[in-house]
Amino acid sequence: MIRKGYRVFPPSLQAMKKLAARVIKLNKLIVENGYRTIEVHPTSTRKVLNMPLKEWEKIQTILTQVGLKGDLTARTLTPHEIDAITATLTAFLHIQNRTEAIGDKEEGHIIIP
Repeated sequence: MIRKGYRVFPPSLQAMKKLAARVIKLNKLIVENGYRTIEVHPTSTRKVLNMPLKEWEKIQTILTQVGLKGDLTARTLTPHEIDAITATLTAFLHIQNRTEAIGDKEEGHIIIP
């Protein structure tokens, strides 16, 4: 991701190790229930889609302009909620075969549009 110009935290960072452990546990539960998962990076998705990276109000406006509905049109969302919507948008594009996988089989892939 870094070689392609996407800013991601290194997995060796202590906070990332803790987060990764939580994600592995959660992913196991999801997969055990018959669902497939993908790994996404919302900031990179926004970069690929030429959206602002952290300007939350502008991002929310763009998401409503592309036709998304729900709480987006009713209230100001938190950055975490906007990241969740961006991740869902990435998954939607992935189902339509409009994404690419960056990484490798050993370390895993991050899906971006």
